[in-house]
Amino acid sequence: MFSVIIPVYNCEKTIKKVLDSVLNQTRFDLVEDIIIVNDGSTDMSDCIIKQYINSHKNICFKYKTQRNRGVSCARNCGIRMAAAEWIALLDGDDLWLRNKLERQAKVIQAFDEIKFLGTFYPVQFFWKKHMNGLYKITPRQLCIRNMPNTPSVVFHKETGIKLGLYNEKRKYGEDIEFYQKFFLVDSYYVLAENLVEVSFDKSFFAEKGLSSHLKEMHDGRNANTVQLYRMDLIGFPFLLCMLAVNQLKYARRLIENQINRYRQSGFFTLRKMKG
Repeated sequence: MFSVIIPVYNCEKTIKKVLDSVLNQTRFDLVEDIIIVNDGSTDMSDCIIKQYINSHKNICFKYKTQRNRGVSCARNCGIRMAAAEWIALLDGDDLWLRNKLERQAKVIQAFDEIKFLGTFYPVQFFWKKHMNGLYKITPRQLCIRNMPNTPSVVFHKETGIKLGLYNEKRKYGEDIEFYQKFFLVDSYYVLAENLVEVSFDKSFFAEKGLSSHLKEMHDGRNANTVQLYRMDLIGFPFLLCMLAVNQLKYARRLIENQINRYRQSGFFTLRKMKG
């Protein structure tokens, strides 16, 4: 059974579709409760959530509001309220595909050693273009490509609590910082399937939300890489190499997002017309 944890901050335009994606699961019977933590929203999120809960009185919702303390605090709060043995994470602007929980439940039931499972598709590495199926990720692979994304993650609640949950002092890269602690129990698994739709209301990556803070996300990624070194999971030469690679990725993302903003503004169309 799963407890679904959904932190919400100013998600009035998306939260109804997000909740629908949970209720529309092919194995909704696996959901024990849906926990929504409103992290100080200033829009109509509170009203929309209450209306949704009132119109689905047969569903076990748990709704908590708090002053704005950050997504890590909101997730930790929801996890501690959870009744189920497993936690399924979701955000207020992401969607689950209909068979998401069904697929992950089958994998968990088949492999007792799994305490953490996310999805990512396509999974790509320099030495292997496409990977399919279930993979046990190594610390080096995680450094090369951060995975999985948060709305795809399920983990064993008791194990997550023992590992310390989310660092509430971190605002950027806090998800991977928590997830990589599962290396300590030798259980970091990714299912290479497309089971979620991330940030479905954004026209391009980093348009808004936490991911729009590219510099802070870059710093968080570096901090997570350093943490792996301090956990003795990667060596010092590899650490230096990855810090250099991260800098190149940061520069590329800056350029890509500037180009996307120009496209959104019609800059290229205007230039073509003038030409």
